[in-house]
Amino acid sequence: MKKIFILSLLFSVVTFSQTYKVAKVSGTVRALTNGSEKWIEIKSGTELSANSIISVEKNSSVKISSGNIEVTLKELSAVTISSIKKMSTEDLLLALAMENILNAPKKPNDNKSQSTAVYGKNEMERNPLIANTEFGIRRLNGAMQLAENGLKESAIISAKEVYRKYPDTKSLASYRIFFADILFDKKLFEEALDEYNDILKLQLSNEQKEKVTNKIDEIKRRISIK
Repeated sequence: MKKIFILSLLFSVVTFSQTYKVAKVSGTVRALTNGSEKWIEIKSGTELSANSIISVEKNSSVKISSGNIEVTLKELSAVTISSIKKMSTEDLLLALAMENILNAPKKPNDNKSQSTAVYGKNEMERNPLIANTEFGIRRLNGAMQLAENGLKESAIISAKEVYRKYPDTKSLASYRIFFADILFDKKLFEEALDEYNDILKLQLSNEQKEKVTNKIDEIKRRISIK
């Protein structure tokens, strides 16, 4: 546990040392920056801190650059700027382990300060807008767009964070399948199997149920071959 925490802390330090710049804006794009409770409209050339939250309105888009990374976010999406980063498979597995710890059922005598240490909790308490399920869906859209921009590992962790902070979004099967498919494509079969088994408990269309069942069967076949 201590090792995971230390590695996660070091990973966060690297992430939060990055600089992010708004390269191009079309339409209306807003951000919460530096712990502010007020949304500000951002323009091309704006620099954003890693803990900023950005929200793209309808018929709008924004291009954000950081080092050699450039991401375009489309309408009705939102991301935490720190999620715009490249991750290795090892980074992804570490982050998934941390998410499992954060999602573990709390014991009655657990230290309450642990929950307040999770980034975003205080921001959500202060700002009802980002605490509602609709904004959670925007964040899932943002996570999907991270994947479409090639940041698939970061997209998975962003989605996991959304499911933790916005529990109602866990019932949205199409999003769940999208991110489970990424795990499958990366050959992280055990992690993908856990996701597909959980998805199978949701209200699925016949097409979705068939797809998920086929994925589960395929994973079991591949695992048994090893």
